[in-house]
Amino acid sequence: MIDIVLCASGSDEVRIVHDLAVDRDRSARVVRRCADLAETLAVTAAGIGDVVLIDVTVRGLGRDVLSALMRDAAVVGLRPEEAAEQTTLGLRHVVPSHAPVEEIVSAVESAVRGDQEGSEVWEQEAVPDPAAGAGRMIAVWGPTGAPGRSTIAVNLAAEAAASGRETVLVDADTYGPAQSQILGVLDEAPGLVAAARAYDRDSLDAETMEALLPQVQPGLRLLSGIGVPGRWAELRRTTLEGVWGALARRGELVIADVSAVLEEDEELSYDTAAPQRNAAALSALEAADAVIAVVTADPVSITRLLRDHTRLEELGVQELHVVVNRVGAPVPGDRLRELIAARLPLASLNLLPDDPVACRTASWDGALLAEAAPRSALRRGLRDLAASPAVQGERGVDAASEPAAQAGTGGR
Repeated sequence: MIDIVLCASGSDEVRIVHDLAVDRDRSARVVRRCADLAETLAVTAAGIGDVVLIDVTVRGLGRDVLSALMRDAAVVGLRPEEAAEQTTLGLRHVVPSHAPVEEIVSAVESAVRGDQEGSEVWEQEAVPDPAAGAGRMIAVWGPTGAPGRSTIAVNLAAEAAASGRETVLVDADTYGPAQSQILGVLDEAPGLVAAARAYDRDSLDAETMEALLPQVQPGLRLLSGIGVPGRWAELRRTTLEGVWGALARRGELVIADVSAVLEEDEELSYDTAAPQRNAAALSALEAADAVIAVVTADPVSITRLLRDHTRLEELGVQELHVVVNRVGAPVPGDRLRELIAARLPLASLNLLPDDPVACRTASWDGALLAEAAPRSALRRGLRDLAASPAVQGERGVDAASEPAAQAGTGGR
């Protein structure tokens, strides 16, 4: 006998309970009727029921909740007539809520057996592979100590956009979101929260994503952060992974500004189902095609990078570019290169000069370095970095080879 936990409402709930109770020869029975999602989660967590039969329009139902339910029981969705015909919430078995009880029981039996084929029940089509898009994602990270992650991220994004590459800047720092303020955006909406919520409810389509990405410079769009650090709990790792995939499928360059902390929150708490403060940084680093690690030109920051490198490898970071910020006397650049390159396997190492005046001017004006100090050495260094393979990927290699080829032709 299959025990069903039912979370539905209206006449459909009454009909399903009645039909299963009348015919005792059926292979399934309803053991608990839940009034809401919270009760359903509590019941399944207590080990009651083999399968959850749930209305897909229940308030609060999303990918994370379904993942929690699926850890304890099989799940079958009930789709009301007014609901959308398709869903990508992760459910393999969905039946119309008005379907005959025989069809519902068949779906329940298939879900418990783990069947994915040979059933008339609608099954979810494969979700497109995020990697199938032509976009490139860069995570700008750095150890604790304010090495200049946000400043470098926003100016790299602006320089890439100015070079003709459609670029999206994402503020994924859950400790100190600042990109909207740096860009002088007055109407700051929690864009990343809205995108994660839309993905969780299966409504993050192209039109919704477009609305969440205002253009702040020609070719540059911004997905704003959480606004205030206290909203970090609204970002869950699975929904963020979906947001990164949706951005990648747009085919643009994505630059994400992430926080410094790399610990898994489960290591800090026994509640493994709780939201993760570091989910945004961890998921972005895992999804990124390359990581730009920003450190300052001092032994404390460099030592922190060396210690965190093992954690970066655990997160699957393979293409690591290091940017040493605020380089100046008395330590020469060659010594910094030798110190870091001898201890870390790097894709590239870049040095940026210390220019506090240019940075302070841009900060107070709410402007980019290209606007506040267009001829400064720092701005030129960031422009060159934005055009390099570290940011552009294969496009950067092609662009770098074209001048060489033209120079060679001219010589002949």
